[in-house]
Amino acid sequence: MRTLMLVASCCLLAACGRSSRIDVDIPAPGPAVMRPCDGLTGDPGRALTQAEVEILWGRDRRAARACNEKHAALVDWVRTHIETFQDH
Repeated sequence: MRTLMLVASCCLLAACGRSSRIDVDIPAPGPAVMRPCDGLTGDPGRALTQAEVEILWGRDRRAARACNEKHAALVDWVRTHIETFQDH
């Protein structure tokens, strides 16, 4: 009788462990958000004119701004799906 009670208890505990599983379908973030950011402009290996420096600086600033926007979009996506998961 003790063996039967022990087996029954183990089966009940095993069943409880599976009942806490939550199935949530989380879509992947958009491909534009997942693409790596553009890197900074490389060193051309020569002295640059003031105009060239300003052009390259502008490119780097635009790339940094775009990267920040993609990062913010990815953070929003994560927060949205974490809240969705926590609501279940």
